[in-house]
Amino acid sequence: MAPSVLVFVVEDEELIRHLLEEALTDGGFAVVMAATGEEAMALLSSEGAKYSALVTDVNLPGKFSGWEVARHAREINAALPVIYMTGASAYEWASQGVPNSQLIPKPFAVAQVVTAVTQLINASANGVPPGPPQ
Repeated sequence: MAPSVLVFVVEDEELIRHLLEEALTDGGFAVVMAATGEEAMALLSSEGAKYSALVTDVNLPGKFSGWEVARHAREINAALPVIYMTGASAYEWASQGVPNSQLIPKPFAVAQVVTAVTQLINASANGVPPGPPQ
């Protein structure tokens, strides 16, 4: 992967943020991190067009959930690959998630996220909608 492939990660738990940043960087991605929905919305509003994928926790502290962050991201870039992470809200994905996204239930191996990001970016680049969640 070229370092210009920028992944935006929104996760409130510091340990998970660190693990994801390390794994995605090792996978060849550049990474931008946010810890809250408000921070994510601000970064998307100012820099949203430059992201190649969004990885977001569903349950974020504050005003905005991961569902809302993803919808806002898709308003900026309709084809942006989205990976949701959740420990308790997977049942809401069908009604709350954006189309052509993937959900990874917690706990997960960070390699699952790296693989999902790679698959969705490649599918998006080839104009192929991603398959069902894994």
